[in-house]
Amino acid sequence: MNKNQQYFIRSMSQFSSYFWYMFKNLPSIVFWGVRLKTINLNTCSTTIPFNWRTKNPFKSIYFATLCGGAELASGMLCMLHLSGNEGFSMLVVDINGQFFKKANDQITMTCEDGQRIKETLEGLPNSGDTAMVKTTITGYNPAEEMVARFDITWSFKRK
Repeated sequence: MNKNQQYFIRSMSQFSSYFWYMFKNLPSIVFWGVRLKTINLNTCSTTIPFNWRTKNPFKSIYFATLCGGAELASGMLCMLHLSGNEGFSMLVVDINGQFFKKANDQITMTCEDGQRIKETLEGLPNSGDTAMVKTTITGYNPAEEMVARFDITWSFKRK
């Protein structure tokens, strides 16, 4: 792990830094109350509360909030691996979700594709090179029951 990655983890693990970064760049994450639970080079987890800001009329977490929490879990891993490499752009190009159980409690979204992201970025040595990586994010309730699974495909381009 390089110094930029260490700084990124330390910064995003401090609530005030995380809050202001999200407020500036992803204000819906702040509104929903999505929090960063853990992050390292291989795994990132976020938590989504079940409250009036995330609830739909059917008394479960709104699907867009679940998608946002899943995107954040995989996107933070991507950003971690890009730390110190400003010569890249990234964009979601595909997202698929499956819902298995009613999300009516706090949900933890976990992405464990850090190694896959790292290998994808290492395969882009030249300016103009592009690649895509498909990440899988699973959402669990406190009873460890799978609530949802998302597949998010990220596109990277070396500038």
